[in-house]
Amino acid sequence: MPLRNNGSAGFRAWPPETGRRRLVAGALLLVATSACAADESPRQAPSRGITSVSQLVLPFDAYKTTPEQRAILDNAHNHLVVRCMSKQGIVIKPPAENEQDLAARDPGNSRRYGVADTEAAKRTGYHLARPPAPDTTAAWAGKLPKPARHRLYGTATQQGCVDRATSTMDKGAGKADWPWLSLQDSLTLEQAAKHPSVIEAMKRWQSCMSGQGHSYPDPEAAIADSRWNLEKPEVTEDEKQTAIADTQCKWSSGLIPAWYTADLELQRAIVRDNADRFTALRDNLEHRLREASRLVSENEGGQVR
Repeated sequence: MPLRNNGSAGFRAWPPETGRRRLVAGALLLVATSACAADESPRQAPSRGITSVSQLVLPFDAYKTTPEQRAILDNAHNHLVVRCMSKQGIVIKPPAENEQDLAARDPGNSRRYGVADTEAAKRTGYHLARPPAPDTTAAWAGKLPKPARHRLYGTATQQGCVDRATSTMDKGAGKADWPWLSLQDSLTLEQAAKHPSVIEAMKRWQSCMSGQGHSYPDPEAAIADSRWNLEKPEVTEDEKQTAIADTQCKWSSGLIPAWYTADLELQRAIVRDNADRFTALRDNLEHRLREASRLVSENEGGQVR
């Protein structure tokens, strides 16, 4: 049961991030760190008895930043960009990030297998239940004069302050293959969907949905229904009722527990078989978090020049 692109609005694997900052404020860093060693099972999640989205904890989660860590990384990067631009006589004021806003906009694994939270479906249907993002890079950087934007983003012949700040934060950090981890995160979701237990549960989900008057071959088709405009804020009552049925059928059919369990076992095997890679990922992020924390602390104390 391969995932189709047109349903991707509701199935949340990682985007193709690298673990490094490439934009100023507004872009989430969805990769990460753990205090535990990579050759240990980093967050042993239960594989049975799953009854709520809060229990959908996966091994790769131990290598994803928390909202607090993302705020530290983002604000440290922003400070370096501001300092770089200031040295060129340009004053910019990118909006600060805070962990509360980042946490509110982060669905975690609650949408990894499509809509799974019935209470959220009652409020927002298939729409992501996120507050509006704060002022993003494009919103404020787009207002800068062209020469200033060139200083910020660089040109074909000159590195801009955004990339300089990234290089500064990366300095001294060991190499880590964040694109590889992002790919593995997507692959386990895809491969788990093909597990026999998931395929059988999917048939039960389809039968359950049909019994409630919704004829969809799979959950992605339900999310991708052209009647829902997920790019606009309006949520119709029909969308809400369909999403509610979707979540209820996912749990009653056993689809979410089956998909999660298959996903969990695949990720555990990858962590076990790639200890060196995960150690490198952890060390890389921990180094950048230390540097970012130092920068944020010094900036708050007015010590950074």
